[in-house]
Amino acid sequence: MATKQFSDPKIRVPRKIGKDEIIEVRVKIGHNSSTGLKIVDGKYVAAEPPYFLKRMDVFYGAEKACSYDMTSATSPNPLIRFKLKAVREAPLRVVVTNSDGLTKEGETQVRFS
Repeated sequence: MATKQFSDPKIRVPRKIGKDEIIEVRVKIGHNSSTGLKIVDGKYVAAEPPYFLKRMDVFYGAEKACSYDMTSATSPNPLIRFKLKAVREAPLRVVVTNSDGLTKEGETQVRFS
């Protein structure tokens, strides 16, 4: 497997946001992925431990807005998009955990224009 890579998530929200508007949030995560499987004699065998993003938690203000459970099928360096209703100006924080138990987080501010 290539060198393990795991960087802080980068969060993008629209530049113009109105109160109670449903916005699209984009989260880009720099993370290699590997199932750990290898083909030997025509069969898949575990050659190394899998390395993948396992969970993403999204916090809007002090509340947890949503959670995502992921598997080794998640692509390397994924761009994850989801909808969020902008009901207040508050921090938007994403916490990502990988299969090694390491966590990284990113934060941006939801501001009305």
